[in-house]
Amino acid sequence: MVNPLDRHENLPGVRVEYENGNLYSDQQNINANTKSILILGTAIDGPVGEPVSVQAIGGPKAAERLFGGMLQKKEVETGQPDPNTGAPVTQTVKVPHEGTLIRSMYEVLAAGNEDVRLMRVSGNQAKTELVVHDIEKALEQTLGVSGGNVSFSKRIEFGDTGRLSTSPIQHIREKREDGTLVKEFAGAVAIQNAVLSVDATSGQETVFFKPNVFRPGNKIEVQFNFNKRTYYEVLRSDEDGRLTQDPSKPNYFGSEHSFFSDDVASGHTINVYVNGIGIPQMSPNGQWLWRPGKEDPSISNPLTDAYTALEYEQGGIRFTEAYQVEVANGTYPELNSSAEVVADYFYYDEVALPTNNEYVVPGEDATYTLDYLPKQEGFSVFYEIAGQKYELTPRSTENPNGDFSMIFPGEGSSVNTRVVIKAGSVPVGVTLKASYATNQTTSVNPKIIVEAAYAGEDYAKVKDISNPDSIEGIAIDIRHDITAEDPSGKEKIIHFIKPVNKRQSVRDEFIEYRTRDLKGITNIGEFANFVNNDSRNNIVRLVVPEGSTVPMQGIAATNGLVYLGQKYNDALGEYETFVDLDKKVDDPKRYPWVGSNGFFDRNSLTSMMELYEVLGGVFEPNPTAYDEYRLVKQGVYNKIENYPVDSIVMAEAYINTPIGRETYGTNGQIVVVEDKFKNFATQLAQHCAVATAKVRETIGFIGVEPVRNASLLSIQEYIEELASSKVNDHYLYNDSTHEHILNDEGDLIDIGHYINVVFGPEVGLVNDKLGNYITNGVSIYAGLNSVLPAEVATTNKEISVHGLRYHLSESQHNLLAGARFVTFDERIATNGTRQIKVKDGVTAGQPNSDYTRLSTVNITHFTSQIVRSVAEPFIGMPNGLAQQNSMSTEIQAGLDRLKENGVLQDFKFTIFTSPNEKVLGNAFITLEIVPEFETRRIHTSVALRTSL
Repeated sequence: MVNPLDRHENLPGVRVEYENGNLYSDQQNINANTKSILILGTAIDGPVGEPVSVQAIGGPKAAERLFGGMLQKKEVETGQPDPNTGAPVTQTVKVPHEGTLIRSMYEVLAAGNEDVRLMRVSGNQAKTELVVHDIEKALEQTLGVSGGNVSFSKRIEFGDTGRLSTSPIQHIREKREDGTLVKEFAGAVAIQNAVLSVDATSGQETVFFKPNVFRPGNKIEVQFNFNKRTYYEVLRSDEDGRLTQDPSKPNYFGSEHSFFSDDVASGHTINVYVNGIGIPQMSPNGQWLWRPGKEDPSISNPLTDAYTALEYEQGGIRFTEAYQVEVANGTYPELNSSAEVVADYFYYDEVALPTNNEYVVPGEDATYTLDYLPKQEGFSVFYEIAGQKYELTPRSTENPNGDFSMIFPGEGSSVNTRVVIKAGSVPVGVTLKASYATNQTTSVNPKIIVEAAYAGEDYAKVKDISNPDSIEGIAIDIRHDITAEDPSGKEKIIHFIKPVNKRQSVRDEFIEYRTRDLKGITNIGEFANFVNNDSRNNIVRLVVPEGSTVPMQGIAATNGLVYLGQKYNDALGEYETFVDLDKKVDDPKRYPWVGSNGFFDRNSLTSMMELYEVLGGVFEPNPTAYDEYRLVKQGVYNKIENYPVDSIVMAEAYINTPIGRETYGTNGQIVVVEDKFKNFATQLAQHCAVATAKVRETIGFIGVEPVRNASLLSIQEYIEELASSKVNDHYLYNDSTHEHILNDEGDLIDIGHYINVVFGPEVGLVNDKLGNYITNGVSIYAGLNSVLPAEVATTNKEISVHGLRYHLSESQHNLLAGARFVTFDERIATNGTRQIKVKDGVTAGQPNSDYTRLSTVNITHFTSQIVRSVAEPFIGMPNGLAQQNSMSTEIQAGLDRLKENGVLQDFKFTIFTSPNEKVLGNAFITLEIVPEFETRRIHTSVALRTSL
């Protein structure tokens, strides 16, 4: 099973692992100005699935504008009837909505954080599709680059008493029919550019030409380098037949003459004798006993490889290991200094004589397919050279030798019109183009997709879920632009009408485009780009999936208003609200093209199942691999896996929010039941563990569901239920199957220390728009942690809130702290003021973990960041002793500073690499630290005395 912490093993970088030292204790935080916090939540506007830095976009007010703020406009009844109709009178008011993103942002900012990032996790973009009719248009289509000759071969004709040279071609010249030169290749360039190969086999000499080099119909003149040979015979009885042993290579016996003949067909054989005994060429087991020549580096196996031309040219005889084996067997004489070796052989002299061959270049017609059905009037095929245009002549009855012909498709055929270019009618390598007009639709169902700028109901919604016609939001109106000068109506007037809450001023009611006024914009692709970059446009984005070259005048009139969320009905010839008939009448997803805010219902198992998949992604069985799963839809955590941030706040769900799963009921219907194996806190811890291993040390913050009834009995029962459950146990698991992953010892891998679970109680806050409200304190707590310096823990630190929903007893605090939940307590200061403080800064790590305290995690993460930052520059450097010493010096200096600042008591580290790991490019840093532990208890002993 793949460990999700062990990813991207092929990439270089610094990886940090955290090990337990069995301290079984508590600890504390790190040097910080303000750490970064990413809030995961919902909103009514803004981008989905994309982290946005509040500071980078201009501050919290800009973030409010982008994500829609904390209030939403709604129509409410005033309680008064309309005096004319009697219907209830309504008015538009701003009311708080369910979104958590902006509210949590202000809570984190109130705690003093200066680096807030926001990520909207869900929402649906409204859309519609505008119909486009293509109109007659003139096209200039590139057919392709013209080819030349086909691959061909020709026999080489010359005298029969010689051979081709090792550089067989002197030059190749291409000539027209009138003899004028087109181009010339010389020497090695001819082989490189025009010739595939030359077969120099005696009596079968052939040249093979590359395709698309010469123009068919032209002639090529090839001058070959021919070597005329004169042969001489040497007998073993001749003086030249005696071979001489080479002292530096005792198995080689040189001859008086080199250039042995290899023309066996003419009877030119070699006979070898040692001490008068004839030595055959091969041993009984088929291995060469001797070879001509002294040495050829290209020979891989001298016992079996064929003799080479180089060996024949060197002359002489060299004996092989197979001969030595026969000598050892007593078959043949030993090759010692007294051995007499003679041979019968033929050798030759040669004279270079060039010879010319001339060939006609063969070719074949080239066929090109047109994109659309052309009008024959005005159709032309042409090419350009140096700015000069050359048109091809069509083949016809009057001109049977024309340059091209056309093949039109039959009735109902799916094959497009083709143009056949006669071989040799155009030069090689020019770009052929066709110019023509067409009435055919130049795209399959060309359309413009109009999407809302962002997800949300403000862009398009159905007011009455039972009435598809109650749609409202962004509307589009497209009309014919008829003028006295142009009554054709081909030009269009296009209006994008803004909803009231998207208008940037009182007069900002719509955006108008007139196609006749858009100079330089000719097609729907350019029009979409223009609209998307229009500074007036804050409502839509246009997408043209295909047919972007269709003229924008082809955008069809709408004959009335078209709303985002509607779709064109071909049968009715009009737009109507798009409905998914598979969904129930009361299901908001029945209208998939309208916008949605992406809010979730924590009381719905189905809704929480959807949120879990939105965060973690969707996995399906891999059809090609048994017992494997694949990610088919990325989740939020997948998208931010490589996004560096210090803390993540889950604002949309709690640790004990029930999550649903689909199963079959007793009646065979699919039902949704609670999935006991899924937990939003564990999912967050898994992500933080992966992000820490891959990119940057990251911790998560998540809250606890509020107690429904804040009575003493209900609170006690709720606390006991939380403390006794295993809801706060978090172990590494397989993302796709949710099976636990075990370490090498077969134990579960605790990842609880990557998250902090805030019980509360819920805190009271005040906002200038929301007024007084109560919420879980997870954002406040995350903000507190982000601003504390290294030496300071969250324990006993004050949080800026107005009060608690209820108060916990010391025993309840103790029970929750033992179950690793963060709690808040109200204290009375010496001056009589009330303060809300953190009772104990614990993580969700297991009780036997070294990382049960947030301060310990903070110190460890900060120390790891120091090591990571100083080690990073050594990636890509040699993995030698000098570099390791330099790295050690840098790490020592960084850790010394932490010790001086009171973050660490002491530390020890080693850098090592084994020879095998050095080959793999790995270096290992083992770091042991002693953090400055936080003060958690002060024991005071009081005694009475009569006097001192």
